[in-house]
Amino acid sequence: MQTDIFFSFRFAFEEVSPSFEEIQLFLKSENFEADHPANLAIKEIMSLLTVNEDIAGGYIIRKAENISLSTGPLIAGYLKKAGYFALFVCTAGSIFTDLTGKFNQEGNYLEAFIVDAIGSFTAEKAMDKIQSILEFEMQNEGLKISNRYSPGYCEWPVSCQRELFYLMGELPIAITLNESCLMLPIKSVSGVIGIGSNIRKYPYACQICKNKECTYRKIKK
Repeated sequence: MQTDIFFSFRFAFEEVSPSFEEIQLFLKSENFEADHPANLAIKEIMSLLTVNEDIAGGYIIRKAENISLSTGPLIAGYLKKAGYFALFVCTAGSIFTDLTGKFNQEGNYLEAFIVDAIGSFTAEKAMDKIQSILEFEMQNEGLKISNRYSPGYCEWPVSCQRELFYLMGELPIAITLNESCLMLPIKSVSGVIGIGSNIRKYPYACQICKNKECTYRKIKK
């Protein structure tokens, strides 16, 4: 296993974009007529996003004994059998921030909301692909991986983004933190995945998590 090396990946929008039907379900517009403003807006926005070339992400594997993460007790319990941690980051690109701002300035709030939703889906789907790559590589090593966990979820403070980025070191991907520890571009995800021979994936504990605005919770519903 190669450790302490950042493995990066890039994706075309078509590779990681949500489907039209997924966006409809999220917006609850699946039963609307085809010419409903929401459905027309989805099609128009999806066509604007095909030029997005900034979708990128990756991970670095470090020995668990060499690093300390202030994840809180819930995530720490899920990762306690990990011998390695894959620290990851992934972005859907700045186009989502730019388009959302443009639509909001124009008073097109429905379009701005749709762009925001597509951006969240795209970042997560890109990270799904990266996680699948990691899982395949670890299977070749006879190892398993956990779910992925991110600061801001499952009681892991957002302020711990600084800790996470410090541990990842210099990134070959254009993602930075602002003073509030939020990532720029905004539609980005980061976090940790446990690796080990006895690690396992657990159902996300939405029933005990206090974050009512969690993207995972919304998508699950």
